Amino acid sequence: MHLTFAHYRNRFCMFRTYYALARGMVKPDGFTISVIELPDPPSHEQEEALIRGDVQVANLYLPNFLRRKLEGAPIMGISTEWKSTMKGNGIFVLKDGPIKTPRDLTGRLIATHQGAHAIHRYLLKHHFGVDEKTLRWESHPQEELLDVLKGGRVDAVVLLDQFFFRGEKDPAARCLYTDGEIWKALRGFSEIIKHMVAVREPLLKEHPELREKLLKAFRTSFAYSEGHLDEIAAEFIKCYGGDREALLASARYPRIEFTFTDTERKLAEAEMDMLLEVGEIPGKAPISSLFAT
Repeated sequence: MHLTFAHYRNRFCMFRTYYALARGMVKPDGFTISVIELPDPPSHEQEEALIRGDVQVANLYLPNFLRRKLEGAPIMGISTEWKSTMKGNGIFVLKDGPIKTPRDLTGRLIATHQGAHAIHRYLLKHHFGVDEKTLRWESHPQEELLDVLKGGRVDAVVLLDQFFFRGEKDPAARCLYTDGEIWKALRGFSEIIKHMVAVREPLLKEHPELREKLLKAFRTSFAYSEGHLDEIAAEFIKCYGGDREALLASARYPRIEFTFTDTERKLAEAEMDMLLEVGEIPGKAPISSLFAT
């Protein structure tokens, strides 16, 4: 049996996680696998490819997975993937600009790679008292966001992964807050599930053993990357460009374990509550109906 797995393009933490699997250095047990990259949000091509059956397994942005699954898509979660911690995702403004505190974002224009950002809308409302209905949003590719901010076209930007660390190094920008620190202050969790792994549900029903075999292959590929970050960063730069130091720094902070523990279950439930409140998902369902364990 041959499977195709898709992850988002131009994201170093994902590129490095699946590098060994993509290059054939890791061989799954009982099947072969190809690794491809597809556009990241706001594009929905990744989940569409999974739903259509063009790919059988995919890394998905959790809100997108929940929305499509709750709408009846034949997909099933098998684990978390990219979980952000205290660093790696934050709102940046001009260092010498008019935005001094998060409350100053009221009525301002914020750019992200996906348009209106559900998590930051929730955090700004509940922790900083910002009327999120006054916020204006627009979308740009991640690699353009810092220049969009520095060019004065927007008041703030959301930077993540390697782009977060480029923002930290840029003398013209500063980070107002990270989502991890504010989420912990509000809800007590030290992580936020950002991405997860989903499989076509009919395939998983026919081959329930695939869950553990896939997760073992993903963990092995990730373990390879831990000892070969310099090599993988060089390959990434050949494809996408970027700053080696920022790439390596960005690899330190996300937590990638390919698990679905009781704590992660509670975390997913809390995030589902948040996403329902901000209108990102149409309803709720028991976690057991969304993730196979």
